[in-house]
Amino acid sequence: MNKLFITAAALLVAATSYSQEESLTDSQQRLDKFNEVKKHEVSIDVVAGIAGLGINPRYEYVLGRYSGVGVDINIGIADDDEFDDIEKFSITPYYRQYFFSKEDYGAKGFYGEGFLKVHSFDYDSYSYNSNDPTFSSDTYTDVALGVGIGWKWVSDSGFLIDVGFGVGRNLGLADEPADRSLPAVVGRGGVNFGWRF
Repeated sequence: MNKLFITAAALLVAATSYSQEESLTDSQQRLDKFNEVKKHEVSIDVVAGIAGLGINPRYEYVLGRYSGVGVDINIGIADDDEFDDIEKFSITPYYRQYFFSKEDYGAKGFYGEGFLKVHSFDYDSYSYNSNDPTFSSDTYTDVALGVGIGWKWVSDSGFLIDVGFGVGRNLGLADEPADRSLPAVVGRGGVNFGWRF
């Protein structure tokens, strides 16, 4: 009787696990396989590059179907004469939480993020002594905490487009110049094209 009971229990366990494997749709199986293999993303902000504002590469590591961590780097290349308080360099680590990403290839769709941005920027000023203007340019570094939202599309092959924007508050770590206040708010955003591998 015990052998019959053990055999029946083993068959029940095997049937249950087989039915659970069969209950996964093709889409879910592809998603699980994709997420096991493709966890790294590299991309670049094409809008900043085309506008001549900066070179902005990004790396993101996909933690799972619903989250990821990454870092943005911005190297400003814009002409100082055209813009005030132009960002020269920044590094921005972030954490993202994805929503509505139950479809194929998770960590895509609508997301919210929190970020910490360490950035330096040039502040140009003119002073007039004896009717002779004097130009000076100083570099300031500050840290901002902020949040952002966006949307990411990922194709079956791994090609991605990421559109997002955010806003952060400077913590005021930079010494302000005597003639005016430094910006209290910093922006973040762009249109990134890249690849998940």
